[in-house]
Amino acid sequence: MTAAYPVPVRSRRGTGLGLVAFIASVTALVVGMVGIWLAGFLVGRVVRLVDYPDLIQETEAQLWDTLERAVGAVIVLVVAWVVHALVALWGLIQGIVATSLGRGRGWGIAAIVLASSGWMLLLAFTQHALLAGLVGLMPFTF
Repeated sequence: MTAAYPVPVRSRRGTGLGLVAFIASVTALVVGMVGIWLAGFLVGRVVRLVDYPDLIQETEAQLWDTLERAVGAVIVLVVAWVVHALVALWGLIQGIVATSLGRGRGWGIAAIVLASSGWMLLLAFTQHALLAGLVGLMPFTF
């Protein structure tokens, strides 16, 4: 006699783990971009190129004065990068876990890609934000 064993019912696994990882990766990118934009804006507000009417006289004193005022912008920039790195690391780890467990595999893969390549987008955005802050205040006279 053979006993019939019941077929185990596979429970449908949710996609919540992968979705949360993707949301964390997107949040890391958005928070990093907002912080970097703010740092670029602050650099533009602090470094006023009209402070240098004549670059021949007392340039070193003016430069040190400008650098003292730009410390806040640099702090905002560093904090934005650190917060981005920490949240992206969370999204990366949770994306790897979601992919390996099969709980939101597609979202997990998207989170891994976004968390591991988001820093490249932010690197380009940092250059543009800081240069836009500087160039936006340049006195153009014709």
